[in-house]
Amino acid sequence: MVGLFDDPLVDVDRAVEIVGKPEFVAADYGEIVDSAAAADLAVIRLSAPFEKRDTPFENFFHAGSLDFDVDTIRHVNSIASAVPTVIDVFLDRPAILEPLLRGHAALVVNFGANDRALLDVLFGKAAARGRLPFDLPASMDAVAASRPDTPFDTSAPIYRFGHGHTLSET
Repeated sequence: MVGLFDDPLVDVDRAVEIVGKPEFVAADYGEIVDSAAAADLAVIRLSAPFEKRDTPFENFFHAGSLDFDVDTIRHVNSIASAVPTVIDVFLDRPAILEPLLRGHAALVVNFGANDRALLDVLFGKAAARGRLPFDLPASMDAVAASRPDTPFDTSAPIYRFGHGHTLSET
């Protein structure tokens, strides 16, 4: 292993020139503005909620409440009251989406899509496809009442396992 880092693979000076270059980060779908009031459309990307844990290792495994915190809901609603809003939620685990179901132009979920992939779907350049790998519960009470050893045991979920879109075969 001696000499492993003597000849780095990254040209640091060239990387500084390239990373964050305006033409690489420009919005192909519109213009980014400073306030919701100045926008024609807002796209808000959220992640499924989780509670911070005691150690960095534990934080790799998201756990705790599936409810979005009050500040997040308030922030989303304030934007949605000013401009049509699309909410996209990254679901690395289920989330309580009930507070996000009303008052917005659209609600979509993803399982790791980047910004460009999301915008391609929203603007019709690509078809939405995918199915839920789990139920989306209506509340934490429903989660608490479900049996931990029985799949799809959530009472009255807002969306069931398998809900979603697939491409039709032609």
